[in-house]
Amino acid sequence: MQTISKPLFIYLQRPDTAEWVTVGRYLSVSPGHATFKYAPSYVGAGLHWSIDPVNLPFLPDVDVPAQRYRGLHDVLRDACPDAWGQALLRREHNLLQNAAPFDYLRKASNLDRWGALAVGSAPKPPTATFDSPSVPQLSQVIEELAAIAELRPSVRANVRRRLVQTASLGGARPKATVRDENGQFWLVKPRIASDIADIPRLEHACQQWGAGSGLHFARTELHLEKDGRSAVRVLRFDRNGQHRHMCLSAASMLQAEYPDNLTQTDRWSYSRLADELRRVGAPADDRKELFGRMVFNAVCGNDDDHVRNHAIVYQARERMWRLAPAFDVVANPSETPRRLSMQLALGRFDISREAVLADALRFGFDNRDACSAYLDELLGRMRASFDASVACLDEAWRQTLHERLQHNATMLGSEAAWQ
Repeated sequence: MQTISKPLFIYLQRPDTAEWVTVGRYLSVSPGHATFKYAPSYVGAGLHWSIDPVNLPFLPDVDVPAQRYRGLHDVLRDACPDAWGQALLRREHNLLQNAAPFDYLRKASNLDRWGALAVGSAPKPPTATFDSPSVPQLSQVIEELAAIAELRPSVRANVRRRLVQTASLGGARPKATVRDENGQFWLVKPRIASDIADIPRLEHACQQWGAGSGLHFARTELHLEKDGRSAVRVLRFDRNGQHRHMCLSAASMLQAEYPDNLTQTDRWSYSRLADELRRVGAPADDRKELFGRMVFNAVCGNDDDHVRNHAIVYQARERMWRLAPAFDVVANPSETPRRLSMQLALGRFDISREAVLADALRFGFDNRDACSAYLDELLGRMRASFDASVACLDEAWRQTLHERLQHNATMLGSEAAWQ
């Protein structure tokens, strides 16, 4: 990262009024070293929301150094695109393959960043640049995303320009934001030629299955194009119309430098994430919800449950951080995994009843017996909701997931639960 002579100002859309304010400034001290400081105007106005309660607690007049991401603070890294968006920005701006996270923060448009932050060079927020863009028709978006993914020329140049403008969302798969007739924003992810299975259908089925099991999963809709291409549409939890919500990834909460440092798997832990939920003030129900998602991932075989696939979101009405709805939950399409990406208990990634129950108290249960009873109840709900949830899949995939359910649920459940 090159040293910058002028600060980069960080803007926040207020949780209460939706007004844009300058929340702080980011300053590069030297290559790889930078600081963040809450703005005097923010402090003077009596505002005190922390944009990152783990790494940037509200401490006026303190220059907080960045600890990771080559000199970029965790929450600002959250506001950067991941693999898909980075690829689009590299093509658009001729960035190097090893460009620093700061380069993506600066080059990405404010139109579609994850969460409620924006960046700019002016001390005051240029609010006109934060208006959400018009969105092309869904079918056009799906068609153009597929063309980009397959390295084909643009089908519609205006649509491709819009997709580059809104390249700030995470993940590796092609995606874009669309707005529905009610003004709500959805993330659209189409099937691409390299997929070994119909991933959009599989994601929709898993999201439906999780919700049907009584867990808090993001709402999804399945779309089928005339050419047979499928796409899944996921409701964005960081938006409510034009109002954006503060968010923080589990990677930031756990201080795990993902995906820049894949050797830090000791930090990838459901129970450690439960501890962080408690520390930021989320209610005990959120820790139990997290436990339920861990079990669901184990049963369905979603081993892509890494630290950027979990998050918290600030709820203004409750005035607290809450566990965000589950997203990007997709059963492994090629094999039945025997372990997850996140630790189920200290040092244990293996899918087993013992590992699941080992840290019961950290998930907010009074004792191990209470956790055991909840586990068996959840497994029962998963069995009961399976058929209706996976109806969109073909017979072969329904059979595959049913066999996976039977095997993993039996392995996780108590003998009494299946008698």
